[in-house]
Amino acid sequence: MGSRSPTVKKSALGGQIRLLASDLVDQIAAGEVVERPASVLKELVENALDAGAGRIRVEIREGGSSLIAVSDDGSGMSAEQARLSLRRHATSKIETLEDLGGIRSFGFRGEALPAIASVSRMRMLTRPKGVEVGCEIRVESSEISLEREAGCPEGTRIEVADLFAQIPARRKFLKKPGTEWGHAIDWLGRLAMALPGTHFEVQRDDHEAVIWPATANGAERIAAVLGKGQAGSLVRIEWEEGAGHVDAYVTGPESSRANGNGIHLYVNGRPVRDKLLRHAVSAAYRDVLPRGRFPVAVIFLTVPPATVDVNVHPAKWEVRFENPQSIHQLITHAIREAMGGREFLRGSEAPSPSGGWRSGARAPRDANEEAAARSGPGDWLFAGDPGGARADRVAETGPAEQTGPGASGIGAEGRIEFAGMRLLGQLKARYLVLEGEKGLLLVDQHAAHERILYEGLRSAWLEGRVEAQGLLVPQTLEIGSRGVAALTEGVETVAALGFDVEPFGDASVVVRAIPALLSGNDPERLVADLADELAQVDVLPEPGGAQARLLPAADRLFATLACHSARRFGDLLPEEEQRAILKGLDAIIWAPTCPHGRPVAAHYGLGELDARFGRH
Repeated sequence: MGSRSPTVKKSALGGQIRLLASDLVDQIAAGEVVERPASVLKELVENALDAGAGRIRVEIREGGSSLIAVSDDGSGMSAEQARLSLRRHATSKIETLEDLGGIRSFGFRGEALPAIASVSRMRMLTRPKGVEVGCEIRVESSEISLEREAGCPEGTRIEVADLFAQIPARRKFLKKPGTEWGHAIDWLGRLAMALPGTHFEVQRDDHEAVIWPATANGAERIAAVLGKGQAGSLVRIEWEEGAGHVDAYVTGPESSRANGNGIHLYVNGRPVRDKLLRHAVSAAYRDVLPRGRFPVAVIFLTVPPATVDVNVHPAKWEVRFENPQSIHQLITHAIREAMGGREFLRGSEAPSPSGGWRSGARAPRDANEEAAARSGPGDWLFAGDPGGARADRVAETGPAEQTGPGASGIGAEGRIEFAGMRLLGQLKARYLVLEGEKGLLLVDQHAAHERILYEGLRSAWLEGRVEAQGLLVPQTLEIGSRGVAALTEGVETVAALGFDVEPFGDASVVVRAIPALLSGNDPERLVADLADELAQVDVLPEPGGAQARLLPAADRLFATLACHSARRFGDLLPEEEQRAILKGLDAIIWAPTCPHGRPVAAHYGLGELDARFGRH
């Protein structure tokens, strides 16, 4: 049978090639550089910096959808230059092809202002230094609707109103004002850490939100942006290797976050979200942080401009290095050597959650595959389902089917009862050692306790009854503006989880209660993890409904809180606490791994042990 040709639909224009209208070209460009209000803010502030601004004031209303205004004390523009700035491919930052090889400005493509103007209403006020009168220009639908002389300070002010108002398809994808504000202040904070000598003021919904005064001390600016509590755990790094230089502030393994939002990367002073650099940071921490935990790091990388291409991404978030391998090595060496000198990496007894793969072997696809590859099929022994379909059956039939061979602790329903086994003790403050009828059982104390807390939180959430435990003394915590915005947007989720948290300014909260199941843990880390997770989701989980079990956002919340609150790998546990963990495992639906994929228990049969000693 012959091959069939694909069906091609002809356009309504009959396939004719034609030039696009100017307003359509502008909106296509806007699709590249204007993703959300934070993107508009980025372009406007970068233009202000390239104009030599030393003071920048930002005003944001309704998360930026209503208004974004940026005022600066930079060089300003004449009326002619102001008009030219609103035309495509007009820029003062490059002139020749050779200039592309050594770009030092923040922006240069010459598309931002016309693109932004095509999806909003724009007003520009500008006056060059030494000129008595400035000019005002208003733009609607890419056309200048007003141009006149105007009194204004030296510098430039640009107002962007009603973003995407004329494009409902784009506007409906904007998130709640609090979420958009979180993205905007997060980006501005990242930029401010690279520019301690620039004064920033930020106004949110007509009240002052943030003031970062200019300072000659970079550490002071980092502390002002991140908060003194978080910045207090940072240590300074300086490292040179080849043609690269690293100046950074990083946390040790005792301080970590639930996601990578605390990693701030800069290349030649430009904030980036480069995958290569993030991987290098993660590689440096591989042996000291548990899987699913990330450091706080502020890393400034300086390389010769000719060795890095900053124009590979429309919004310039990513870069391309001439020698990526050497850059990866530079970052990894800098962090490892610095931490090694401070004894952060010493001690061969430390677990290596993400190591252990043979050279040349394929990496695991996910956490579950990693767990299975490390420990073999024996870890599925107690699930009665070595094929991996346990989770689906649990949801349908409940714990009665969770049977399997094992030890003397076999319950009436055929499932293992950990508390019914003989407890031999704790091995190296890591594993609980149990004697069973058919062999030896090792229980990972952290993975087991994490699973217990996870199932407890999820069960209470589904039933709408997460109990809160009030703090003896309320605590005021600095978690940053984005964290406060995430907790404020998710106020119902926060309360339903058993937290009593109230905003205290734009960067701090007051914590009065935490979930009773997690009592005894550090409220600051719990609340910070909660804020991190809420900031990552677009649709917040609703408590008390069966559908919550199916929401990845809810499961991630439970897993993060449980992981942080569980007894650690390496904690010495009194016997009563060891037995409490075993009883806890008996009280939940059995699962062979913790929520992050590590095995809970491993079984060593008598036959295997006898073979080791030659007793066949």
